[in-house]
Amino acid sequence: MVYKLLMKNILKTFILLFFLSSCAYEYTPPEPDFKGNLEEYNYEIFLSYSEIGCEAKLKIKNNSSKSQSAYIELTAFDENDTNVDMTNYIISLGSNEVAERSSTFTRVDYCSEVRKLRISIKDY
Repeated sequence: MVYKLLMKNILKTFILLFFLSSCAYEYTPPEPDFKGNLEEYNYEIFLSYSEIGCEAKLKIKNNSSKSQSAYIELTAFDENDTNVDMTNYIISLGSNEVAERSSTFTRVDYCSEVRKLRISIKDY
């Protein structure tokens, strides 16, 4: 009787360990929807749903050796290359500094509507 109880507990433990080890996964960070280089900047843009539209999270790095302030404008286009919305950022970046900002395309209901983005960066 004790032997059967011991075997049941050992079997339950092995089954539990098997399921716990098979449920483990390796985390991979999300890929940006748009990324590239423009002038002295590297940028990545992540689009995500927001209650008021499509949120654009911008991650930008200044590759210049000097601090700069930049005006950044994102223009969203749909599948027909029609301009559907625009958003902008004003960011001050030090040399080799990375900044993250977010803004929302309020005239876009779903991020899947955004097929292309045009980014323009102007130093001031």
